[in-house]
Amino acid sequence: MRRSPLVLASLVLVLAGCASVRQGGDTRGAPAGARMAQPASVAGVAEESFGRPAWGRQGEFMLHGQRVRYERGADRLALFEALPAGVRTPLRFSWAGPAGDSASVCEGWTPAEASANARLVDARPWVLSCRWGSAPAAMLQIGEGQMRRGKLSREGAYRRGELTIGLRSVHLYEGSPMPQTVALGYEMLHQGTVVASLDLSGPLPRLRRPDPATPLGRAVTEAALTLALASEPPR
Repeated sequence: MRRSPLVLASLVLVLAGCASVRQGGDTRGAPAGARMAQPASVAGVAEESFGRPAWGRQGEFMLHGQRVRYERGADRLALFEALPAGVRTPLRFSWAGPAGDSASVCEGWTPAEASANARLVDARPWVLSCRWGSAPAAMLQIGEGQMRRGKLSREGAYRRGELTIGLRSVHLYEGSPMPQTVALGYEMLHQGTVVASLDLSGPLPRLRRPDPATPLGRAVTEAALTLALASEPPR
């Protein structure tokens, strides 16, 4: 049966609308100005923007007057996307912090066997592991986390001496109950309380943190820089 041009045109518009809805659910489709949901413990902490609208392979930027230099192993690098083929060292960066220069080398790999969680969703989990050579040596590792509201999170920890900072991805916009597939940012926890947050929902990362001159603030800053540089700005 032949359809009239008007019917065909209407069908095309409907299909295009459906495709747009699907894409919005898979990325960060949200109203302009939407922000990552913030826990109450950091809601009153001042927010700092840093970085660049697109990371690229290498570059530098200022964070509160302190220079950060970085090199990435691929043009596009994100914990919620597949690890680019052949990339074993996805990230190197240095930060001229209040306590002196801090340099990190990060390795990446995909676990040989996908977990039960990974088989439930197309998450393609990979592990990011970073080391700082200064004394005491520090290490960050983050990989596959738990299923939260049907979405697979990324979770890990940063450790320097006896100090440990927990890391977990955030998938909710402020005021919205609908979780996103990719991370909108990360929370950083110390002794069970969220002490810092990294909002990646906008064109530039936004960080809420303790004083970077303190051991806790330094740890949070190094972890936040790692997570931001291993993420892509929203498209």
